[in-house]
Amino acid sequence: MAITEQRHTRAPRVAFPSTVFRLALAATFVMALAVTQSSAASAAGCKSRGYACTIDGYNATAMNNSWAAQYYGSDTKGGIGSPPHNCTLFAAWMLAHNGLADPGRAWGYADQWGFTLAADTNQTPAVGSIAWYDGPGMGHVAYVARVNWSNRTVFLVSDNYAGGSGYTSSTWAPFTEPTGYIHLRDETAPLPLAIRKLKRRS
Repeated sequence: MAITEQRHTRAPRVAFPSTVFRLALAATFVMALAVTQSSAASAAGCKSRGYACTIDGYNATAMNNSWAAQYYGSDTKGGIGSPPHNCTLFAAWMLAHNGLADPGRAWGYADQWGFTLAADTNQTPAVGSIAWYDGPGMGHVAYVARVNWSNRTVFLVSDNYAGGSGYTSSTWAPFTEPTGYIHLRDETAPLPLAIRKLKRRS
């Protein structure tokens, strides 16, 4: 069966002692994984004035105990609309939710993320990476929830898309649409890297 897609998953990371199990685990990173994201963030796409299009229980109105809220909450960077929407808050929250420790500082507005984090930014998407747009205006950041290598598209989940529009969205986009991809807490390795690792172990 052709390997075509990676997906956001909440499956536990387990280290197996056996080489066979290690190979099986590596293979799961390059196969379509079980999706545990909300049904609203479906392959058909979504647009909502609330938080119906986000994943993993994100809700900006109830968040106050995360480093993401400290650096990108409505009191520091400004939420738009009611309920408040902020693309950097959602992207940072997803990184924190996936286990990224407090970086000790903000990375600026969305258009600055790829420059501030240049050492972690490239043109290759991965599930768990952040899609970065350096414009127009103050730019945009979105969470990469799925990657389809067969048609080179990414499923992006984001808050406050399209220049302060005040809604959440989830949709497929071409690999080349974002300016780049920021890799701070990827859920899976980019597919070419995962395949190279698998071949070396064979």
